Amino acid sequence: MINRTLFLQQARLLDFAFQPIVDIETQEIYAVEALLRNVEKLGYSSVHQFFDTAYNYGLLYALDLILREKAVKKFTQLDNYGAIKLFYNLDNRLLEMKDYASGNTEAILKEFNLDKSALCFEISERHEVIKERSEFLHILEHYKKEGFCLAIDDFGVGFSGFKLLYEFTPDVIKIDRFFLNGICEDRKKRIIVEHIIQLARELGVKIIAEGIERQSELDVCRALGCQFAQGYHIQRPTCCLDAIKITSAAIGDVA
Repeated sequence: MINRTLFLQQARLLDFAFQPIVDIETQEIYAVEALLRNVEKLGYSSVHQFFDTAYNYGLLYALDLILREKAVKKFTQLDNYGAIKLFYNLDNRLLEMKDYASGNTEAILKEFNLDKSALCFEISERHEVIKERSEFLHILEHYKKEGFCLAIDDFGVGFSGFKLLYEFTPDVIKIDRFFLNGICEDRKKRIIVEHIIQLARELGVKIIAEGIERQSELDVCRALGCQFAQGYHIQRPTCCLDAIKITSAAIGDVA
């Protein structure tokens, strides 16, 4: 049994690293993704274990609001925050929490004078929504109608990516690293990625190649028509805001 009050207080001590998402053609930053850091200092082996603990004790939504505000606050400390988006990972299990309520995100953005279009929620396929799927889709539609950008993370390797793409057209798809690792040598991966990109473009969905670690992977993604890229080859996640700088040399020669 955990001390619920202490658990939430400790969460306020965590930090976020930001990783840039870059336009492959212009090499300009399109967005930064907020990635939680330092959970090991609280005694957890991974971020997943940390969130699983919050879920099991019914604290996931209360925790998320604390972290959401922390991520938004840090985002507004970037010099160019007004020209880019913040990608924030949304654990879909928080919809099961008894204290879930709408309107809290808008209040946080208002506090920091941010427009709703600046925030993009990433919906992962890590946890399949079994209960109340229609309600889940209703919530997604609500977020989109309210002006928030929505992205499907880990696309292609989880439970329901193509079902979500059919039932609810997101603004962004992030192609999972699995399909990009070895894409230069693997014909099947190249064909699959090419068709995902083509399908997304026909639906008016932006594409992000996630987990780019080599120039050759970036070259293939560019040749296939992928718009954006993210990964260690471009820039590693960093907690230091001054370190978030993208130059031509940083992502190699894609001109």
